[in-house]
Amino acid sequence: GMRKRAAVARAIALAEAHGVEVIAADHPEHFAAGLDEMLARGTRRVFVLGGDGTVQAIVDHLARRAPGSAMPQLLVLGGGRTNLTAADLHGSGSALKKLERALIRSARDPAGGFELQHRHTLVMEQAPAPPRHGFFVAGAIVDSLIRRCHHDRATGSGRLRTGTHSTALTLTKEAIPALRGRAPYEFPELDLEVPGLGRLHEPMRLLLASTLSHDNRMLNPYADRGAGILRVTAVTAGARGFWRSLPRLVTGRYSEAMDIGRGYLSGHCDGFLVRGLDAYTLDGQSFRADPARPVAVRTGPRFDFLVP
Repeated sequence: GMRKRAAVARAIALAEAHGVEVIAADHPEHFAAGLDEMLARGTRRVFVLGGDGTVQAIVDHLARRAPGSAMPQLLVLGGGRTNLTAADLHGSGSALKKLERALIRSARDPAGGFELQHRHTLVMEQAPAPPRHGFFVAGAIVDSLIRRCHHDRATGSGRLRTGTHSTALTLTKEAIPALRGRAPYEFPELDLEVPGLGRLHEPMRLLLASTLSHDNRMLNPYADRGAGILRVTAVTAGARGFWRSLPRLVTGRYSEAMDIGRGYLSGHCDGFLVRGLDAYTLDGQSFRADPARPVAVRTGPRFDFLVP
């Protein structure tokens, strides 16, 4: 999914110089068959250079394989517009240098040579659609903002509207009006039920969930409450002191006053149900849902990641 052609060509040349098979694709259908063939031949390491959407498509494809199928170890390097998963696994920044070092290390020690980390996927379920696997999901106003970013890229021209930094620029311009619920943004009424944390049934400003750790990162919008691998945060449109509390929210430093009675639900869990959801964004990819039926969000299979 990398947009810079020179970087793509350099990455392919590096891989081929080390005798590594390359799949260059811009759509999941273009890599699925090749990935299956590689795994059938015994490939146990897959290096991924792309954005969050590319990583989501790969783990979703792997998670759908037959039970008991061997899962490869993944090394994720950020090469897209958004690279939250790569950043969580120490793969953001200097992607080509990290790729070259990883290729050298893998050639020296085909069975080891890397620190391993583990992440579970989260799963979005609403039949008859197939379960969808990823690492972070956004609903309510955050989903609307991401869709606005997609629209601006699709309809715009020039680097500012379509380039690497287009997402950040759109978010900077639109975030405050969106979080205030100003046109064209509206607060959707959601019914969120999280075992162990509580229930909110109100117009919602924010809905976020993730199985990423966000260790040592400024953006970590989850309270250290509850138990479970999955983390969720929801904030109602009428949450008390929202703007005053926003710095605490985005850094995970929740005060005692930021509780469910004041419109804040946040913490660890194993899964939850949300009703009224008509759309969500999974790892940057937009999906539709039926608001008349609940969407179940739960912890999914575990993947092993190589630290570059």
